[in-house]
Amino acid sequence: MKSDFLADNELHTQIQYRLIEQISESEKRYRELVENLREIVFKCDKVGNIILLNKAWTLTLGYSTSECLNHPIDDYLHAEDRQVWLNFLTQMHTKQDLACWELRFHHKSTEIIWLELSARSEAHGEISGSLTNITDRKRAQGALKEANEALQMRIEQLRFENQERKQTEATLLQSREQLRLQTQQLEATLQELKQTQAKLLHAEKMSSLGQLVAGIAHEINNPVNFIYGNITHANEYIQNLLDLIRLYQQHYPKPVKDIQDKIHKIDMDFLLADLPRLLSSMQMGADRISAIVVSLRNFSRLDEAEIKAVDIHEGIDSTLMILQSRLKVEKDCNPIQVIKEYSELPQVECYAGQLNQVFMNLLTNAIDAVVSRCKSEYDEKIQHQIVSQVPEDIILFVPIIRIHTEVVGELYVAIRIVDNGIGMDEITRKRIFDPFFTTKPIGKGTGLGLSISYQIIVEKHGGVLECSSELGKGTEFFIHLPISLLH
Repeated sequence: MKSDFLADNELHTQIQYRLIEQISESEKRYRELVENLREIVFKCDKVGNIILLNKAWTLTLGYSTSECLNHPIDDYLHAEDRQVWLNFLTQMHTKQDLACWELRFHHKSTEIIWLELSARSEAHGEISGSLTNITDRKRAQGALKEANEALQMRIEQLRFENQERKQTEATLLQSREQLRLQTQQLEATLQELKQTQAKLLHAEKMSSLGQLVAGIAHEINNPVNFIYGNITHANEYIQNLLDLIRLYQQHYPKPVKDIQDKIHKIDMDFLLADLPRLLSSMQMGADRISAIVVSLRNFSRLDEAEIKAVDIHEGIDSTLMILQSRLKVEKDCNPIQVIKEYSELPQVECYAGQLNQVFMNLLTNAIDAVVSRCKSEYDEKIQHQIVSQVPEDIILFVPIIRIHTEVVGELYVAIRIVDNGIGMDEITRKRIFDPFFTTKPIGKGTGLGLSISYQIIVEKHGGVLECSSELGKGTEFFIHLPISLLH
């Protein structure tokens, strides 16, 4: 029995040794594992003195483990983070949970190292934990924070710049709008000045023309009146002398030789027959000159009030009288036929002199249009003629100007001036009343006649002036005038 007991005891002892060896081997492996960890593993007593460190401490902070053992861990903390650790030490007996902080430690080289500390209190009051190097992460976070801050600053700067840009754009747009309005005002003012200048020049020109016409009419009137007043007496005196000669021939059929020679020399029979015709022609010439003087005086209207009831037909006829030379035959054009389709019109209250200017402008344009078509068709026909053919065989275009008047209702009169001239296209027709617009060659027209005519009819008389035309077929101007301006 004793031998069996000893055998069991020896077996138990062997088992204990084997367990101790196994435990020692496990502890050794555990220590090697802890020693080779990248994270710092530490253990402190209850007052915070370091009692265990692995070599990661040295690799991370540069201090040897031997010189740090039994030293408070807060000796290596940044001054601003020590209080966090000290608070943990004072409260560790009441808190058994794992505590985690991000703390700054001083490297041996004075560099700041960020470590994430995880610690808890153990049963004997000791503190164990780990420290993980998060410096790169904190730096990255710091850099990211700085980048975010810089980005926020840049965003604020861009927002401010954008606001400034928008404000600048708004100011620029406002300035542009003001400049545009000022430009429009200046253009309108310039256009108004041009029109005013044109009106003044045209008015001065027409006034000078009216004065010239009136002066010519006055100067011609006196000698014409002298001739016109004496030609009747001269006709009577000459007729008496002719009667006397006939009596002499009747009672003295055979005069002396000297008288017979004189009768033969002066061709007495022809003289007696032609002299009355000569006096009749002189009478017709005097009548013609007198009519021209009346037309000149009617056109100038200097002896009448500014607004007066006048005969429209008289003003048109006076204008045609002045333009008579332009209505005659030209080298390559037939005479212009003026067809008057006058209706019975009442006296029309108007600015007679200005209305005559309108008739002058419209009739002048009509004459230019038909003459242009005459020349154009003549040139075209000449080009198609055989060289040997006589040009006189060409049938020339017949230019016609038609003047039509009528009463419209009870308050208005209408005047139409129609020509079969060269006409115009729609684009030109829409611009003919614009100041300074002209289709005539340089030096042939100012572009003011129709513009001023429009102002005289529409603005001065409250009427209507319209134009219709077709290229190659002619043009019609339509005037619509109120009979009375005084009511």
